[in-house]
Amino acid sequence: MPDLVIDNLTKYYDQFKAVDNINLKVSDGELITLLGPSGCGKTTTLRLIAGLEKPDKGKILLGDEILSCSETGKHKAPEKRGMGMVFQSYAVWPHMTVAKNVAYPLKNQKISKIEKKIEWTRHLQW
Repeated sequence: MPDLVIDNLTKYYDQFKAVDNINLKVSDGELITLLGPSGCGKTTTLRLIAGLEKPDKGKILLGDEILSCSETGKHKAPEKRGMGMVFQSYAVWPHMTVAKNVAYPLKNQKISKIEKKIEWTRHLQW
């Protein structure tokens, strides 16, 4: 997967600044964690990356492709980004295991079981 680049990302909800000028680069194969207190913008940042929210400022790139850019107004729809998001506790499917919740976006992309297993285990290797 190409590098994910977040450049000067900001998101407001009315007067509340939920995400404040974040800059981040995640390289192919890199595993990161967003850590901070409740209300600091972790979930909002993930929602921006997934395309569920539009940034008020900044841009999100996947390789050379612009996923979202406040200057140009470009915003690629979530279903066209080729990525998925597993929501926090109340929004996961309670009848499914953790693995099935995580694999659900892959199923929606019609990825075969063997491809899912390869993708899943690739990220578990340290």
